[in-house]
Amino acid sequence: GSFLFLGPTGGGKTLSSLRYALAHAMYFRKSRLIFTSPLLSILEQNAAVIHQYVGDDSLILEHHSNVVQTEPAQGELDERELLVQSWNAPIIITTLVQLLNTLFDGRTTAIRRFQALCSSVIVIDEVQTVPNRMLALFNLTISFLSEICGATVVLCSATQPCLEQAEHPITVPVGDIIVHDAALWEAFRRTELVDAGARALEDIPSFILDRLEGTDSLLVICNKKSEAEFLYRELSGRNARCFHLSASMCAAHRRKTLEAVQASLARPGKTLCIATQVVEAGVDLSFGCVIRLTAGLDNVIQAAGRCNRNGEAAQPGHVYVLECAGERLGNLQEIQRSKDAMVSLLARFRGQPEAFQNDLSSDEAVRCYYRRLYREMPLGYQDYPVRGGPSLYSLLSLNEDSMEEETGFALNQAFRRAGALFRVFDEETEDVLTPYGGGADCIADLQSSRAGDPCYRQACLDRAKVYTVSLFRY
Repeated sequence: GSFLFLGPTGGGKTLSSLRYALAHAMYFRKSRLIFTSPLLSILEQNAAVIHQYVGDDSLILEHHSNVVQTEPAQGELDERELLVQSWNAPIIITTLVQLLNTLFDGRTTAIRRFQALCSSVIVIDEVQTVPNRMLALFNLTISFLSEICGATVVLCSATQPCLEQAEHPITVPVGDIIVHDAALWEAFRRTELVDAGARALEDIPSFILDRLEGTDSLLVICNKKSEAEFLYRELSGRNARCFHLSASMCAAHRRKTLEAVQASLARPGKTLCIATQVVEAGVDLSFGCVIRLTAGLDNVIQAAGRCNRNGEAAQPGHVYVLECAGERLGNLQEIQRSKDAMVSLLARFRGQPEAFQNDLSSDEAVRCYYRRLYREMPLGYQDYPVRGGPSLYSLLSLNEDSMEEETGFALNQAFRRAGALFRVFDEETEDVLTPYGGGADCIADLQSSRAGDPCYRQACLDRAKVYTVSLFRY
């Protein structure tokens, strides 16, 4: 079956889902546990917790790009590489990308892992991060794993998408692991979402300074790097220690800045952090107040997870939802659609707040947001459309658009073509190695005469990961 674990941000979903998965696997004799997270930062935190409580590292296989592996002795089989290809380990910790690749990617190394999903317990953390264009593939695969493969799938989220409202909904019943109890949830009520209206970008610094007067720490999250850069330049040197974080910084730079922010939060005085979405999830920071430029409700609630995170304040912290008037999101269509759905929700909330229990983060608000989001998507968008050809949903189902009248095979589905076209995220980006910190040495090593040795070059590239940034082609 499929189960929904709807837990508030900071509600201990990692340990709770581990406990449930272990008990369920023992009772129903499941073959293995598979834990997935959307971001490496979240994955590493969750992996540390799972390693600590399982207590036996030999039972756990981590499959993600941040695993540092030692070279096997010459002539020996790389045991870890064999396990990565087969997932024949009792507990797998991996990324959402690796799970989706196992389901849809056409490469043999990905397909080989599919057998490991049968009769397993699959915990998908932050399920709302599954890209909307593959909702049809995701929903029908979850149904297939549950009904045909004997897997139990646990969907974890603080803002559970209404997957039953999608064009191709989940066909198996989804049960709640924890029945909603208002008194139980009240203990996790650490923030209050506040509709702050709309302001032009040049007027937002004054709004930030007004909010900063009433708190020692303030986080501002923007939709665009250019917005964050403008606000940082405007507010630097004011009456607070000011920091900036964005995806234009390599991982090593972000990590160093996060450590500086953490240290600043522990000292007397005011701390102001201007950031993009990179701090919305998987970052263990807690601010007294948060301002989120209007985006999807799931983004806003994730941002709220950085406010009064550990219940430091007696009263709920304020999370202001502020629309940047005249904001242009031309190349960010997903964010634009999510923002439009949120603006619609805010309008309904202003007119009838009691319909949402006077709470923008209520279950009613979340359902209203997702219904609007799905309704406004172009027809077929959830089917993984392919430019100039049929969607992946079409290729993997009836494949009616096939050019050939008679294939000569028993199956019409274009598995190889669909597998070759599948990408979890748009890959129209280039990885650029920066000379930040140890990146300068990596650049020099890659340009040295030894770089002709494939093993040496691969070692250099592994070291270079934390000094790279991904830039869109445009």
